[in-house]
Amino acid sequence: MVDLIFIYEGTRIKIQGNINQKMKDICNSFCLKANADINSLVFLYGGGLLNLEKALNETTKENKLSILVYDKDNDLNSKKGKILNDRIIDEIISSNNNIKNSLIGISSQIENIIFDLINKKNIIYINNQLQNINIIINKINEDIKKINKDLNTIKNNDKHNNDKQNDYKPNNELKIFDLEKSMNKDEGINISNNEIICIYYIQDEEISLLHDYKDYENWSDKYKELYLEGKNNINKDNIEIYINNKKIEFNYKYKSNERGKIKVTYKFNKLLTSTCCMFYGCISLKFIDLSSFNTQNVTDISYMFYGCSSLKSINLSSFNTQNVNNMRSMFRGCSSLMSLDLSSFDKTNIKDMSSLLYGCSSLENVDLSSFNTSNVNDMSDMFYGCSSLTSIDLSSFNTFNVKDMSGMFESCSSLESIDLSSFNTTNVNDTSNLFFGCSSLRKERVKINNSESKIINKLKKIKI
Repeated sequence: MVDLIFIYEGTRIKIQGNINQKMKDICNSFCLKANADINSLVFLYGGGLLNLEKALNETTKENKLSILVYDKDNDLNSKKGKILNDRIIDEIISSNNNIKNSLIGISSQIENIIFDLINKKNIIYINNQLQNINIIINKINEDIKKINKDLNTIKNNDKHNNDKQNDYKPNNELKIFDLEKSMNKDEGINISNNEIICIYYIQDEEISLLHDYKDYENWSDKYKELYLEGKNNINKDNIEIYINNKKIEFNYKYKSNERGKIKVTYKFNKLLTSTCCMFYGCISLKFIDLSSFNTQNVTDISYMFYGCSSLKSINLSSFNTQNVNNMRSMFRGCSSLMSLDLSSFDKTNIKDMSSLLYGCSSLENVDLSSFNTSNVNDMSDMFYGCSSLTSIDLSSFNTFNVKDMSGMFESCSSLESIDLSSFNTTNVNDTSNLFFGCSSLRKERVKINNSESKIINKLKKIKI
């Protein structure tokens, strides 16, 4: 038996295998442990496609084999050769552990020698103990030399990999097997421009495919109405759902028999008017592609990704917002989102941007440079809790019609600079907690019109 160490997303997963096992069975065992979809993975050994029989003949004396696993949609350039380094790193860790154990042994031996000297033991016996310590020190030196050699090997591997990257082209054959089948097309319906593709990573056996919030009865009439409008607009007459290219019965929840990630495709057979709360509370959703989604008649995108706490990436490059008037809480609670580009949005008709990025605590970059906010009346809590943002450029903002800015930058604890040079707060009624919790903000790094007394007074009240 051989210990097969699968390295996937920074985690090492051990599977025992032998040369008589089918590759598919071994990889299926790994996928069950890793909670991963086998159809989307590539397995590499020694920088090349895994050949189990060949690889097992090259196993180390420790009877261990390291296998690199990655998503086949990723760029192989950044991964090529990494498996070699991972194997060497395992050896460095082993050498380091040997050194630790040796040092513990030396410490124990020295304590014994001191005890023997105090008690005037035979000097020949003590000399033998010193010779044992010398042997251990020599072994430590050998381990240190090996670590240095391994580190140089990693350095050379990285250099070789970088030199070859430009010459390397991803190979479509880099996969052990592929169980994917071609997608069944729904004949007679033109849906090419109205399709959403999402990737979910199964956290629980049951995941939310669409919003199905139970407690909206406690909401105010205004927001309850928005929610129900969006919910009623997303129904089996408007939408088809495919999981891994297989059409399923329309529902809000899906109980999966699969492990790992699943691809969900939403196909709309008519243009929507509201996507309000579409993915409300989809906590397993990690990636979503809206690049071909037609939203030309959509007026409300509020709460669309509310609570998508695992969401890491959103493609909004072709999102049509020409008729949108409500963006309230669109990305609220997207705590894993690190970057967001809204530069393609047409914001001419938007009135409500409150809580837009509320709780986006991992957000480091957001592009708002093209925002037209001339009709916006509510910006309250817009950046509340964006604790990773260090700077915000709002120089394009027109705030003349804004009435509420309360908590707009509250708890932006890493915020160091902000450009509010275009702000006009003439009609703002509420600026409470505007900069509350902005502990890193400095007065000299706030660009503002000298006539903006409401904001200046807020800056004076906090220690910046």
